[in-house]
Amino acid sequence: AAQSGEYYLTVSPNGSSVSCSVSTNFDVTDNSCVIQRGISPNNDGLNDNFDLTAYNVTNISIFNRYGKEVYSYGVYTDQWHGQDKSGGDLPTGTYYYSYKRATGESVTGWIYINREEN
Repeated sequence: AAQSGEYYLTVSPNGSSVSCSVSTNFDVTDNSCVIQRGISPNNDGLNDNFDLTAYNVTNISIFNRYGKEVYSYGVYTDQWHGQDKSGGDLPTGTYYYSYKRATGESVTGWIYINREEN
């Protein structure tokens, strides 16, 4: 779950028709485990961009392996699809990101651009 809210959980022993259900409200404090590790910007509708919609990102910077900033954006959701600041395609490889959330939290990590044809 990426957002706070009411969620329902049903548990059934393997092979049994008996189940137990419970509902509860809870706050999601860390959903960083779902940040994607790669994009394949080939317009097939699968992993074409770096989607951080659920994270309330106020600004993001993307860096190449040499530490040069190659892309930046404010109030980010999913605008980066492997392009540089001029809109040109960045090559296949690992890139590093740093973003700030509306909560003030700073997050860093890496993402891989795959432009290889399979």
